[in-house]
Amino acid sequence: MIKKIVFSITLLLVQSFSFAQASTEDNFSSLQPAALIDVAVRYRYALIAELDLGKMHIFERKVDGSFKLLRTMAVSIGKDGYGKQIEGDNKTPIGVYRITSYLTNAQLDDFYGNAAYPVNYPNAWDRLKQRTGYGIWLHAEPVGFQEKTRPLRDSNGCVVLSNNDIDILSQYVDIGYTYIVLTPKMEMTSVEAIQDIREKLHQRLNGWRDAWESLKPAPYLDFYSKSFNNLKQDWSAWSEYKRRVNGSKKFIKIGFSDIGIYAYPAEENLLWVEFYQSYRSSNFYSQGWKRQIWKLEDDGEWRIVYEGGG
Repeated sequence: MIKKIVFSITLLLVQSFSFAQASTEDNFSSLQPAALIDVAVRYRYALIAELDLGKMHIFERKVDGSFKLLRTMAVSIGKDGYGKQIEGDNKTPIGVYRITSYLTNAQLDDFYGNAAYPVNYPNAWDRLKQRTGYGIWLHAEPVGFQEKTRPLRDSNGCVVLSNNDIDILSQYVDIGYTYIVLTPKMEMTSVEAIQDIREKLHQRLNGWRDAWESLKPAPYLDFYSKSFNNLKQDWSAWSEYKRRVNGSKKFIKIGFSDIGIYAYPAEENLLWVEFYQSYRSSNFYSQGWKRQIWKLEDDGEWRIVYEGGG
């Protein structure tokens, strides 16, 4: 099975090409963004901003797991481009971010236009990479802005839309759930390749759940990379903690739903994964969102390098 997973990832990279090529060849119906491996049906929209081109695309997940392009909007990005590392560098981040809230024009200065959508930069991956800064928003152009077009690089790091487009965007955003992928270029790949990868990653998630429920520490902990870090514990501390906690249980039952899987831009074989988890054991019960970062390691296994609830 591992060889098939590795082959599928390789196939994805070999077949991927730009959105412009897909449009020119008039075969977009057989393609989808390589970054969107899975999006929960319940929260069916996802945004992809192509930072090189200043374009933001809105996609809808269809029932079969493929994606339909709904709209494309022009955006401006940071004055100094993208690849944010430190506070004040005037760059837009590259990554996978969740839209966390909505601010109306009544809550904003005129500079931010009709509305703003803050995102969760810095996310866990950014913090693991020691990136700093805050206040990355999708927001509109200043009230009264008269020019027909804005420069591509024109913000302090935010993604800026027209006031008309920010108003349209509201129908596609579920606050707290909708994701935006900020990437230099949006790569496209075949629907079949993504379906194959999605199926195998779901199998890997199911294997992780089954190992956890087994109460056997070795199979369960093998799903975690030796480079694991949850911003509080490294792998050694985490494994000691999980052995102690799981050893106190007579049983563990795990359920999950609303799975989202996103290929992390500008990173090799890295996935942002989320799902709603229900946990029941002989002495504890909980429900809530879980976020993980999975990486394909040298032995061909996908393993978890980060896990948390935020």
